[in-house]
Amino acid sequence: MKFCVLVISIVVLTVLLGACSRPEGATPSEKRDFVLKMRDDTLAELHEKLHYTEKLIQNAAGYAVFSGFDTHILFAGSDIGYGVAVDNSNGDKVFMRMAAGEVGLGFALKGIREVIVFNNKNAFYKFVTSGLNFGAQGEASAQYKDIGGSKSSYVPLSSDIIVFQMAKGGVALKASLGASKFWIDNELNYIGN
Repeated sequence: MKFCVLVISIVVLTVLLGACSRPEGATPSEKRDFVLKMRDDTLAELHEKLHYTEKLIQNAAGYAVFSGFDTHILFAGSDIGYGVAVDNSNGDKVFMRMAAGEVGLGFALKGIREVIVFNNKNAFYKFVTSGLNFGAQGEASAQYKDIGGSKSSYVPLSSDIIVFQMAKGGVALKASLGASKFWIDNELNYIGN
């Protein structure tokens, strides 16, 4: 019975926090602008911390930038968010959503920003069309505004993809195995909006 209450509590908390991980705006156009500003801010922060990433992303087949919220309590967790994938060959943008589930011992309540770099066109195309990624993750972080720090590692299971993850405040201590699903956001990609 206690386990059922815990699972229900995690699901309710995830849904409530997931509502916070949607692009702001009243119209699809405003939401797209919000996502593109998040992308620009995230890339600027990444390039400031890791100078080599600017050239890495420029020379890649494509890249994606996501913002979300990571919730992990005891043995299970989830991430929910939004982002945009950019094809470097023609500049086309695909607005996307993301959700992840993970199992493993830990605790996390934090905002995340993730930059995914695709070193070949097929990996980028597969991501945009099917968007599934499996991996293992370990992390220890505690951050509030500019105070604190984090140490994390992400092990992608494909050498054609490089993932950079940055915490945006919050607390995390976990080791987990999970799966992420990324899919096209039909509302933001519809041209008539």
